[in-house]
Amino acid sequence: MLKLKKLLSILLSLMLIMFIFAACARATTKDQTPQPDDQKDVSQETPSGEDKDQAGQTKELPPMTTEKITLTYASWENHELNKYLAQKFMEKYPNITVELIQMDLGTWNDGLINLASAGKLPDVFWYLHNCDLGIRNGWFGDMTEYFENDPETEKILDTLRIQGYFDGKTKMAAPAKYLPFTVFLDKNVFRKLNVPMPSPDWTYDEMIELMERMTVPEQGIFGYNTFTKLVTIAPIVNLDAIGEFGWDGEKYDMTTEWAKALNQHADFVRRGVHAPPFGSDEAERAFGDRNLWAAATGKVAMQLDAWWTLSLFAQPEFVDKGIEWVPYPVPRGANAKTLRKPAFVDFGAISSSTKYPREAYELLKFMGWGKEGWLHKLDAYANLTYEDGTKVFTYPDNLPIIDDPEIWQGLRQLLPPIPEIDAFLERAKEPVPLGGASHPGFAIFLEEVYFNGPWGNVEEAVIRGEIDAFDVAQELTDKLNQIRQETMEELFGNK
Repeated sequence: MLKLKKLLSILLSLMLIMFIFAACARATTKDQTPQPDDQKDVSQETPSGEDKDQAGQTKELPPMTTEKITLTYASWENHELNKYLAQKFMEKYPNITVELIQMDLGTWNDGLINLASAGKLPDVFWYLHNCDLGIRNGWFGDMTEYFENDPETEKILDTLRIQGYFDGKTKMAAPAKYLPFTVFLDKNVFRKLNVPMPSPDWTYDEMIELMERMTVPEQGIFGYNTFTKLVTIAPIVNLDAIGEFGWDGEKYDMTTEWAKALNQHADFVRRGVHAPPFGSDEAERAFGDRNLWAAATGKVAMQLDAWWTLSLFAQPEFVDKGIEWVPYPVPRGANAKTLRKPAFVDFGAISSSTKYPREAYELLKFMGWGKEGWLHKLDAYANLTYEDGTKVFTYPDNLPIIDDPEIWQGLRQLLPPIPEIDAFLERAKEPVPLGGASHPGFAIFLEEVYFNGPWGNVEEAVIRGEIDAFDVAQELTDKLNQIRQETMEELFGNK
């Protein structure tokens, strides 16, 4: 039980950090991904699948220095993994010393501010949920030359490769870690209720219907519990969205799928389809313990969560109770033409003040999306241990950023031997990053309007029945588009 409480404490800490990401989207239904205003030239400037540019010249990176140098690196990745990968990088480049900078995740951006103020911004760093901070303070170095002349970037998943061009032309950030949204289904609950498991190609509407069907009050069973949210999922999958809150490449629109999903969720909460909230009187009555996580009760059919929870659900505290959580992909939209699905995506950058931008870029790639780094990650996921001999990883907590069969097959071998894993991985190559880390102005909207606006937290206000989501959706849409425009003008002079 102590081990479970420790694991749950870690999970809840991650939830607090990731909560600010939870939002939504609306998007185009065209076959081709539209180019947003701040990414219109990306398709011409990023690798197109050939090793040669449009002039027929072979793409190649400038050589690395042979001088002895030191690079500093900061990320909230598992520290043991960071140490392992840094050692492998230094073995490849004996003239380069990698110094790891550790900071508190809860105050990560404050830590970057303090380091930058002291002239010690790391050569390579991850930033947390707010791209505006790095742009406004001039932290992001220009890696366009390296990224667009690196043949390996061709392998980056299409929906991730276009990210980080905040001004439409300059590559300032790149994906460093990809953690897909995941819908976990408890097979034991489905067996108990004699309900067949859905197809991995299930639709969003089928999921909603199944949530209601799996709610059986007389047996104390609830249809679903949330960490990730319907308001984030629904617009992306139903409208083939390319960003949160209805971002279609030019504007946001919260007046359709966002409003519908929030009203649906509020109705489910009020009618007991959704499990009672952690720490509530309702949880006390339902589970006999107000501080027992609903997903640990064996009384919930679906848990809307993230890929990293796969390792938690493998622990004896769950298995010994007969809870059999299996991962399902986020359902597709009934009329969707893509498999775009929301994902937590961590982004990294090289410092504008680094003396060694070429080498910093190589370190960012090695620790993030690069194939060579990923081969070492696979070895670490399989074999890395703490000093007491316990394994660092039960299962890999993220998926590859590149579409490379060797890497994906190597990852598959480290995951549970169940068919649900294969189905999931086959449908996990069009991740849509959440807004704060990828859209200028988005974090401002969340902080000033969405969570602390005229209605307080707008989601909570709708759940309490104080407002209808459709009644405020247009006002929210207008405000978000206004903040987006003003932020782009401030940061880049975009009119």
